[in-house]
Amino acid sequence: MTGYGLALDATALLAYSSSERDVGHRIAEAADYGVHVLVPALCLVRAHQEATPGQWEMLEVLAALPHIRVTPVEPNMCSFLGGWSRRMAGHTDLAQLAMDAATHPLVPIMTDRRELLGEVLPKEWPIIDLRPAGVDKITSRIRSHRGG
Repeated sequence: MTGYGLALDATALLAYSSSERDVGHRIAEAADYGVHVLVPALCLVRAHQEATPGQWEMLEVLAALPHIRVTPVEPNMCSFLGGWSRRMAGHTDLAQLAMDAATHPLVPIMTDRRELLGEVLPKEWPIIDLRPAGVDKITSRIRSHRGG
């Protein structure tokens, strides 16, 4: 496998762990095409933070798949992550997603937070809008936890 064919944010990870078929289908499709799925560590952390006990196990299974690449936070990223997360309403998980995606040009991002990513990525960036039933509940849970 080479390259990345998809990047997932915390809401996409939570949707997957809630058995959302579209997310699972796109992950399987990436494997079929021989490309990796990019999962920033901070997005996985955020998903675990918000996960129910049943979702927790699915997140662990996903992270262990051979075509999933959990990307770390490196020390040289910290200043950018801080600056970008400030522009993205304090979402360091989305800042890492944007940074990782930007280093792998045009990798599609699956999220329901297009507007926030548009603060640092070009408006033309390929975004797969995540709008399954239940994502509104997941998103509101994440936003209420953050206080906004």
